[in-house]
Amino acid sequence: MSSGWTLYLKLIATMVLWGFAWPVGRLLAENLPPISIATIRYAIVVPAFFLILWLKERSISVPKAWLKTFLVLGVLNTSLYQAFFLFGVRYAAASDDSLVIGIGPVLVAIMASLTLKEPLTRMKILGLLTGLSGVATISFLSPNVNVLNRPLGITLVFGGALSYALYTVLLRRFINRNHAELAVRRKPSSLTIITWVSLFGWLFLIPFSLIETPWNYAWDANSWLGILYLALFSTIVGYLFYVEGVSQIGASRASIFGNLVPVFGPYPLLFSSENPSASGMGRVFS
Repeated sequence: MSSGWTLYLKLIATMVLWGFAWPVGRLLAENLPPISIATIRYAIVVPAFFLILWLKERSISVPKAWLKTFLVLGVLNTSLYQAFFLFGVRYAAASDDSLVIGIGPVLVAIMASLTLKEPLTRMKILGLLTGLSGVATISFLSPNVNVLNRPLGITLVFGGALSYALYTVLLRRFINRNHAELAVRRKPSSLTIITWVSLFGWLFLIPFSLIETPWNYAWDANSWLGILYLALFSTIVGYLFYVEGVSQIGASRASIFGNLVPVFGPYPLLFSSENPSASGMGRVFS
């Protein structure tokens, strides 16, 4: 178990890793097929998760009754979210996108009120309206003009936020149901859930990746470095650090650190195509 300060540093490091994922994803998606990027990313992530699951729990099996739920969660969290994310950053600035995704917790609160019977307070409604206003402002008034289609990109990223919010609510319902039936069913660990969800989402991505004919694109060394960053650091390391934080201080307190993601997201853009003064040599993952 990590000490207090070590745990907080791990959570901050996670937000740095996730913040950097936005511009790295944008630089990759500029010239490479987005679905194929996600497919290759999870081709690395899925075996790693299963290995970690085996080392930690000495088992990778799950009850058959869970598989249908994991399939739906995989499509929402891995397939749809990744597609919205990578197509979104292709059309809009990563710094704008990372701000838009911040509306996710508000969407979760609204959906939970409708599906999980959690109280819909005035503050939640105010939060939703404020978040939607922020999305509209970024879509039309952002200073980032050197993009293909900002309104389209922002809309796609908002779709990703919706997808992830629905995933979160369905995941809560699944966990709550299994906790209620704990006497007859085993409790699913967070690592078990994300491992199997990642597997199903990855399998769903593969046929769409083939449609993109990724073999017709130039995958240079920088492209592979970017994908390795998204897979190893943003996904695997980031997830393990975050789960440790949730397990020790709770989901509500750990989620507060998510507000740091937009803070770190813009910094790599100093060396990217979104910075007009950056030279071609400065584009690390282009």
